[in-house]
Amino acid sequence: MRPTTPHAGRSRAFRASPERRGAAGATVLLTLLLTAILTALWPLAATAQPTRDSTSGGLATPAAIRRDASAFARRVGLWASAGLGRGSAGLTCPACQETQTPALTAQFAVGGRVRERFHVGVALWSWLDVVGDGVDRTARGLEVIARHYPSRDSRWFLTGGLGTSRFAIDDGDARFHAAAPALSLGLGWDLPMRGVVLSPMLAITSSTGGPLRSDRTGNAIAEDARLGLWRTTLSITWF
Repeated sequence: MRPTTPHAGRSRAFRASPERRGAAGATVLLTLLLTAILTALWPLAATAQPTRDSTSGGLATPAAIRRDASAFARRVGLWASAGLGRGSAGLTCPACQETQTPALTAQFAVGGRVRERFHVGVALWSWLDVVGDGVDRTARGLEVIARHYPSRDSRWFLTGGLGTSRFAIDDGDARFHAAAPALSLGLGWDLPMRGVVLSPMLAITSSTGGPLRSDRTGNAIAEDARLGLWRTTLSITWF
């Protein structure tokens, strides 16, 4: 690919097929459906393993269940989590077509609690669009993350991360990549279940501008390539 201007000679790596664009709406609907199912199953999960309360004759009570759930926000020690989901990513630059593409996402994180209701760790996330039209698009990030619970009894949490991201495109004939610092912000909810925590989460990641380079020549074909990514993840956390 040898564009004479930022828009000329555009590789098919920068074009999304109609099938990919049409799948974006389905991804959003599936995400909302998954969240609704998990919300509906939460009361069943809480009653499937009753929490004993000495003040009520050993039976589970709403207050005891809330204490059991909020205990995960105050858990002391190390933790690890792994999750899968769906997300939509796009690269904005003069040589790119501004189209969000839905694909599989994955995340792995480890960390610990530094004080009550505040957790820190390191997360590695990936967005993998490698099936379909012969063009592989991937995004990866490594971030230092923090998670904050608004109150002692809260199952909701806010999360944020700061690190680096890398977006890569490979259509078989040409390969390009862009790397830049990135910031992530998210919102999630803990569902304690039998010694682990299920956490549906929605996060948005954005990178600063960086050069989009050809792997073959090392030349930059755009100087201000920015990654935009939103992802929904269902994670399992072990303490």
